[in-house]
Amino acid sequence: MSGNLNLLSIVSPLFNEAENIDQHYQELTQILSKLIYFKNYEIIFVNDGSTDNSLKILKNIAKKDIRLKIVSFIKNFGHEAATTAGINNASGDAVIIIDADRQDPPELILEFEKEYINNFDIVYGQRSKRLKESWFKKITSKLFYPIFKILTKIDMPKDTGDFCLLSKRAINIFNQLPEKSRFVRGLIYWSGLPKKSVLFVRRQRGAGKTKYNYKKLTIFALENIISFSIVPIYFMIFFSIFSIFACFLGIITAIVLKIMGFVILTGWTSLIIAILFLFSITFLFLGIIGLYVGKIFEETKQRPTYLIDEKINF
Repeated sequence: MSGNLNLLSIVSPLFNEAENIDQHYQELTQILSKLIYFKNYEIIFVNDGSTDNSLKILKNIAKKDIRLKIVSFIKNFGHEAATTAGINNASGDAVIIIDADRQDPPELILEFEKEYINNFDIVYGQRSKRLKESWFKKITSKLFYPIFKILTKIDMPKDTGDFCLLSKRAINIFNQLPEKSRFVRGLIYWSGLPKKSVLFVRRQRGAGKTKYNYKKLTIFALENIISFSIVPIYFMIFFSIFSIFACFLGIITAIVLKIMGFVILTGWTSLIIAILFLFSITFLFLGIIGLYVGKIFEETKQRPTYLIDEKINF
């Protein structure tokens, strides 16, 4: 904890959430008025290039409440970039990240404050239950966290999203990380700062539809693992060594059996299957290598993570 203002910054990234903004804002202000340690607050909405009336609604609210601040992008740069922009522009002693789709309950902020006072740098909401989510999404989500932890060695808690509180120390570390490929959760927990969970039931969406389909989620998961780990490269190396060794043993075995007069399976079928298998593995490995090369390409371009069109009430 730092500073004398005891200012709390709420960062809420959004893309086409016109149907949720008013209710989300009302819920936030009701809860923020009940805070004890934080004497003041600011709400930073990051408009990620919305094409609906989201920006217009935000501007109307901002005229009446100077504590509501707006960072508006020129175009859509993605949720991770929007969250990053919100943290970069926050001036509070602590930052809370909460999406504008109303799935994360604002009342949990009061619990976050209590744990922050107990000197935890990261206080995160951990989902004990998810309402109105498919079994497939629940299963794949549960699988992602242990796989990510094994491959990256980052202690990212399971069943978490971006809904969390960050201390000033955590914010300063986050703002030092320069990579263009952003995975906010990974960057937050990479620091290894003291953290505490607060259990909650994740609500169903307030209105509208999610911006993530299964294709986007799969790409998102693969890119994040590649961004934080080179274990897949080692896996390819060891698998290749194992394959070479197995082929060598197969050749030796075939020669010995031939000398001993045993009949060896012949024909195009076994040959085609072996070729298809090896080609599939080769293309898979080339794809993984391509992802790493693509990440290097993105980083070397040194383009900004986002472009701001306008800032209001700053």
